[in-house]
Amino acid sequence: MTEPAEPAIPQARPGPPRRRPAPARLALAGARWLLLAVATGFAAGLAAAIFVALLRLLTHGLLGGLAGFEPATTVTEGHVDGWTGFDRPWALPLITCGGALLASLIVDRTAPETAGHGTDAAIDAAHADPNGTRGRVPAIKTITAGLTLGSGGSGGTEGPIAQIGGALGSILSRRAGLTGTQARTLVMTGLGAGVGAIFQAPLSGALLAAELMFLRGFGWRAMPAALPASFVAFGVFGIFLGYGPMFGDVSPAAGFAGRDVAAFAVLGVLCGVLGRCYAFSLHGVGALTGRFTRPAAGPRRRTVPRWLPPALGGLAVGLLGLAVPAVLGPGYGVIQQELDESALLGMSVWLVLLLPLLKIAATSLSIGTGGSGGVFGPGLVIGAATGAAVWRVAEPLGASGAGPAPFVIVGMAVCLGAIVHAPFGCAVLVLESTRTPELALPIALAMALAYLVVGDHTLYRSQRERDERGLRDVLSSAAARLRRGRAVPDVPVPASAPASASASASVSAPEPPEPALNDPAPPDDDGTCRTTPEPTRK
Repeated sequence: MTEPAEPAIPQARPGPPRRRPAPARLALAGARWLLLAVATGFAAGLAAAIFVALLRLLTHGLLGGLAGFEPATTVTEGHVDGWTGFDRPWALPLITCGGALLASLIVDRTAPETAGHGTDAAIDAAHADPNGTRGRVPAIKTITAGLTLGSGGSGGTEGPIAQIGGALGSILSRRAGLTGTQARTLVMTGLGAGVGAIFQAPLSGALLAAELMFLRGFGWRAMPAALPASFVAFGVFGIFLGYGPMFGDVSPAAGFAGRDVAAFAVLGVLCGVLGRCYAFSLHGVGALTGRFTRPAAGPRRRTVPRWLPPALGGLAVGLLGLAVPAVLGPGYGVIQQELDESALLGMSVWLVLLLPLLKIAATSLSIGTGGSGGVFGPGLVIGAATGAAVWRVAEPLGASGAGPAPFVIVGMAVCLGAIVHAPFGCAVLVLESTRTPELALPIALAMALAYLVVGDHTLYRSQRERDERGLRDVLSSAAARLRRGRAVPDVPVPASAPASASASASVSAPEPPEPALNDPAPPDDDGTCRTTPEPTRK
């Protein structure tokens, strides 16, 4: 009689082998990204130098030649001077109106996407269509922003160069055949490189490329490419316009005492309040302008032409500039004057106290109506003016033992950093452009208070909640992977099987495969670019 056959022991099926990236493939991918980052930084730095040179030429020709007015200058312009009077005051409103009108006509006829402040447009392009920026955008934005700011319009230089640098990154990504996620990284790389070059603060450019995308957290994917691109852009820009800090070395005048802490706290709260006022005013004027310029329903109803509100806004800014010349143009020279104690004491007390509100009004009229310029730079001017006002009030009361420089520098970083939700990038930008690392602690104190006041309000409505893995997610994933590697998976074995077979089956269980380096990333949850726009945070 034959013995019954033993039951077959189920064998674990072998899983697919792990695909690990070869060193050569990793090196090739790294070299490709380095080449793209260097190319983007070179293009952004060259574009920033061209834009600044054009702006200086137009400012000297339009305001200086026609109105007989010279704005205040910074250290990087070779000489530090305050603003002058008007030889022909009647010409100023005509110049600001004409420059804004010509710029808005060019925008309306050639590239409507270049209207308004460019940083928001660049962030929106990075989220929605990073490969889709048209090739004409850099040239059109350079010309129109130069006309708007060179004729006296109140706006910043960073918005135009942010859109120009982002557009250059988009064009390069399209030529290189990058995917949506990769193209988004390159767009933000160009944005940060341009801003870092024009403020001569390369480290802050890389940080802003990572911070400005989201309301909270960092876009860590942009950092490896943004760092080399920002330093290359800084190097190229410096070849033509110099390498010194934008406002010079202010460190000798930046000392502060312990009794200044209360004044810094008050400054932080005021910067938060004025940041919210700035965003409310800019968005309110923009909404009112859009209400009159959007296409109307019905065959007999007409809308206001899109070129008319910027022209009217330019006219209003020109009239305001006759009374307060400090609101004209980007205003970086005004910051330079406020850093100097003697120059600040020479200003009218009422001018020092009202300048933050007047700059908010002028920028809303110039950029909120659709004019081509930036809103990042005016945020620095508003913060600096707020710091100067706090010092001007605290100094006679004995509440401050320092000069105005610490308050001006802290106000610059805090007012802008809180309302654009980029505290690290803005703080480093200000510290780099003034060479004052000793003010990091007062900035941190004031920034925390300003953040409490600002809340979820932001100057850039295209910012979204973070949709890519952050540092905490990466660390959690690594810890989970380590725990899975230590655990021994169980494979079900029939009860009649011997213990040795159960052990062998457990040992031979396959490990979960890891994704390959070049495999497509899963949708949305791992940082891919969404194809449908998300609701933006108002």
